[in-house]
Amino acid sequence: MSTMAMIGLATLPSMAAEWSTYGNARFGYRIDIPPGFSAVSEAANGDGGVSRSSDERTELRVWGSHLTEGDFQEEVRWRIDEDVADGWNVTYRKQHSASASWSGTKGGRILYERAIPACDGAAAYFRIEYDISQKQAFAPVVSRLVKSLRSGSC
Repeated sequence: MSTMAMIGLATLPSMAAEWSTYGNARFGYRIDIPPGFSAVSEAANGDGGVSRSSDERTELRVWGSHLTEGDFQEEVRWRIDEDVADGWNVTYRKQHSASASWSGTKGGRILYERAIPACDGAAAYFRIEYDISQKQAFAPVVSRLVKSLRSGSC
């Protein structure tokens, strides 16, 4: 195993370690934050924030937003189109009425984004970006994030 791969694995959160939970009062969603990541630095408008891995190479963004492009499905299609326009090669997308996920690559990086409907014409999102070299190691982290993103009852 290369030295860079070993360093990358050393900075990944252990699945057995303690995860924390971030709850957003403005949009009523919650998500688990991996061990080894900073607390969410919340934006001034209260819609969400950013958490980073200890080596600062992986960024987890969480936020809520009012739908501006029509219904939930239209909003997701618009967001995917925006990623494509930004140069991301979107290689995976899955949309349902209750959730949407997409993933892509650009310049040695992977993005994974998840969206769920929230209350009052809003949606909750997370987006994680990490190095392609850490794809296998981050698979269980992404899986846990997907399962943990929840909206409150409306």
